[in-house]
Amino acid sequence: MEIGSRIRFFRIQKNMTQEELAHEIISISYLSKIENNQTSASIEVLELLCERLGIKLIESEEYEQLRELHDWYHLMVARKREPVIAFYESYESKNTNDSRVAIFFVLFELRYFIFIKQLDKAEAQIKKIELYKDIFDIRMNYFYEKIVGQFYYFKSQFSIAMEHFKVAEEILTSSVHFESWETADLYYYKGLNHNRLGKLALSIVYIQKALAIYQSLYDLKRSAECQILLGISYEKINEFEMAEENYLLATKVAEGINDPSLLGLIYHNQAVLYSKLGKSTLAIEQYRKSLEHKEEQMVAGRLRSIHGLIEEYHKIEDYDNCKKWLHEGFSIVEKHQDLTEFNIHFIYYDYLLQNSENLVKFIEKDALSYFEGIEHHLYIAYYAEKLGKIYQENHKYKLASYFFSKAISSLKKHSHLYQ
Repeated sequence: MEIGSRIRFFRIQKNMTQEELAHEIISISYLSKIENNQTSASIEVLELLCERLGIKLIESEEYEQLRELHDWYHLMVARKREPVIAFYESYESKNTNDSRVAIFFVLFELRYFIFIKQLDKAEAQIKKIELYKDIFDIRMNYFYEKIVGQFYYFKSQFSIAMEHFKVAEEILTSSVHFESWETADLYYYKGLNHNRLGKLALSIVYIQKALAIYQSLYDLKRSAECQILLGISYEKINEFEMAEENYLLATKVAEGINDPSLLGLIYHNQAVLYSKLGKSTLAIEQYRKSLEHKEEQMVAGRLRSIHGLIEEYHKIEDYDNCKKWLHEGFSIVEKHQDLTEFNIHFIYYDYLLQNSENLVKFIEKDALSYFEGIEHHLYIAYYAEKLGKIYQENHKYKLASYFFSKAISSLKKHSHLYQ
């Protein structure tokens, strides 16, 4: 890496302004030219700048540290939570002078913040990285695009996530070599993101690609995760037999490797399938089994199953159990203020059970506004339809027609038929 790019990178990392770095050494304009590799400075000037930054003028690539960092990243891909956290807490080279090591650490630290769900820290990291990403080589650019895509996926901004995943795939399929597990992980996230966008045919294509790689690597857990996502995609296009077949294949693997969290995920999605088939009793049974297998820290997963239980109990008019699980849901959301989606779902049912006059205003001003903001077309359609029915029951046909049209429009955006 050119010395000017190194100086800019470490200056930004240390939160120094150009004025602070240049003070009593050179002019700010001269430093700017150095940082942009537009001029060659004397050794004396470069040494003074590097000394102020606390780095060496001449760097030697620290291959052992690079290997350690890539092993850490692999642990994150494999979702090995405890060793991932242990490595970060014990890593002694966070302030390395080697710019290549430092950049990969910053990129993988970004993935770490996403891994432990500290998305505010991840967002701040992305803003800092954007100030010097023009110095990245092709591998660095790949990890940047993929990891930023994952950030936006977890922020439920799926369209933005897909743009980053597309760039990552373009790099992946170029002449640069990546491990097969890395290829599978990108394909898995592209499939996952296509699924959330409602582009189900594309989701199936990418998940099948990922599955083929995981099966060749004998990675049973990731293979089962692919089977689950295939089941979800087939369920959404009403291929119920294929969906159930994929869930059964995933169940066999999860039982074979004794993975409770995986079983919790399978039972939840089997419940969704039974709900769609109108089998509320079976759906409730599977949601309950799902909760039994999900650990306390799986907050979003538990809330999804609780939301499912509330829906099913409401369908069969078991309002006592509906209220019971609503109370449970609220108690969890109160401890996790960032889970807005579930708070909206629970407030909706709370108002519905109370026959509250605030229900209409809440759906229009809060629920629809939130889901439109994150482009979650399925829930836009869901709440628009609910609002349309309320207006229809109150003989406000013009408003009813407007919201039914909104629901249909959102379903078209979500449907696999409009890819």
